[in-house]
Amino acid sequence: MSEVTQAELIAGYEKKIFDLTQLIEISKSLNSSLDYNALIQSILYICMGQLKLLKAGLFVRRDIGSQDLVLHRSQVGFDISPGELRLIPEGNKLIDYLHDSPRSHSMQELITRLDEDVLKPISDLEPSLIVPLRAKDVINGVLVLGDPIGNQEITREDREYVESIAILAGIAVHNAFLYEVTTTDMMTRLRLRHFFLDTLGSQLALCRRNEQELSIIMIDIDNFKSLNDGYGHLMGDEVIIGVSRIMLGCIRQTDMAARYGGEEFVILLPGAEEAVAVQIAERIRQSVEQTSFSLDDASVSVTISLGLASFDPLNEVNSQHFIDNADQALYRSKRGGKNRVTVYRPNKGETND
Repeated sequence: MSEVTQAELIAGYEKKIFDLTQLIEISKSLNSSLDYNALIQSILYICMGQLKLLKAGLFVRRDIGSQDLVLHRSQVGFDISPGELRLIPEGNKLIDYLHDSPRSHSMQELITRLDEDVLKPISDLEPSLIVPLRAKDVINGVLVLGDPIGNQEITREDREYVESIAILAGIAVHNAFLYEVTTTDMMTRLRLRHFFLDTLGSQLALCRRNEQELSIIMIDIDNFKSLNDGYGHLMGDEVIIGVSRIMLGCIRQTDMAARYGGEEFVILLPGAEEAVAVQIAERIRQSVEQTSFSLDDASVSVTISLGLASFDPLNEVNSQHFIDNADQALYRSKRGGKNRVTVYRPNKGETND
């Protein structure tokens, strides 16, 4: 064996050891979080960093009740209009093909094997590489990756490496989705009360350490008992679902909405000072007021009352006190005429905004 060949052999083994070490670290990173949105961002940035890409996106299930794969809003670099919904619908033959061939594919490879209509959800993104994520023999995500920086070619070694990342990512997405199911109210798609309380405690501890802003909004549907008595519980459920949908559409990606009781909700706003929280609360209040909720031939309009409290790191408060402050503000909204936002301010009572 020549000296040059031996040096090349050693270099090859060193690269394999380095790649395996990197995969171990990637596995640790992906499995360290069960937050669905944070996990997807991690997957994208890991792929972009490892392959030196400018564009990356991931199609995943949007919610518990849907089998469609939707391009997650955390996508990076692709030219997509704000609010545009791009999905691979359930039953699309692309998913069947990727299930039977769970490896990386170039766009050109897919074009030779599948019809244009099947590829329409991804073709105009012009990805260089399409990689399925799979767990429990189910495709639970599809990675779409752009060209490397400088339009360099993605090598066979790069493809094998990203396929290994996809295996780890598929398992992590599956675990995170199961966690979403166990912490989510199935009717409203909002978080459950116990999950909110656990998260609030963690957020308060973080805010104390770093002196960060934190706000919560308590929300109650006005005159809900009368609505149930007059229109029935099915209409009441329809209103609860509709109000929940409005809340989810009005909050930021970093916020968390939870169902606190029957017709009572709470929103956790990390990093939000009072003024920002008031804007979000008002946006929700106005959207609900302007919406008509329908079931069969019946249609109703409702209003909501909101109470808001913001965390002051200089004023000691535990989770229950923080919730009580927002609840007091909510009570003042109810007593003051409903359909309004009331802000709690320590030692100053509450103010209507």
